[in-house]
Amino acid sequence: MNRKWGDEESRWLKDNFVRMDPQSLSHALGFPLEEIEKRVKQLKIASMDAAPRKAPATVKEAVRELSAAKKDYERAIELFHKRRFDEAAEQFENLIEKHPEELEFIDRAKMYLSACRNGKRSKPLAPSEPEEMYHAAVFEKNRGNVDRALDLLKKLTSKRDGDGRLHYLAACCHALVGDSDQALLDLRKAIAADGQNRIHARLETDLSSLRGTPGFTELVVGA
Repeated sequence: MNRKWGDEESRWLKDNFVRMDPQSLSHALGFPLEEIEKRVKQLKIASMDAAPRKAPATVKEAVRELSAAKKDYERAIELFHKRRFDEAAEQFENLIEKHPEELEFIDRAKMYLSACRNGKRSKPLAPSEPEEMYHAAVFEKNRGNVDRALDLLKKLTSKRDGDGRLHYLAACCHALVGDSDQALLDLRKAIAADGQNRIHARLETDLSSLRGTPGFTELVVGA
């Protein structure tokens, strides 16, 4: 199948260039190494940062770094929910310093860090807020409470149907509990909402149970 390079591939390449070696980028995007090198030059990515951080040498290293960021985030969140705001703030600050390229966690860490500093309030963040409910669902999924994460997502999808993050998270949760059909439906919605989710899905460990199935292969390869 002859695939065409699109805007979503360009955006993903810019976001991940400093984190992965060329071979891993080629594997994740599904294009030959020569094409990746050509696009790097065209997009002038190499000159975007004169002294980039050392990128993971392999996809396994990239996954290991992401896993470490998740664990640091979970520790900080646990302290936050126990209302130990000073300790939580320190953990969030360490996370931001140690994992600056894990944008998914950095954005959330900054939000919670602000809540820690201004929080120390009598009432914790209300989990009824859509954004907070999404983060709570991510937290529950990461700590293994997948059923609880799905319960939160059910309440959210009626309010924010079409949000690619919600559908992607739901796909991961359903895959983890063995509901492949629903996971593929959610993943299809996630990719329709944001084409970059197709690329993320190729390396997503939570979706491992779907790999090798015709439906998953069709979705991640794309047109």
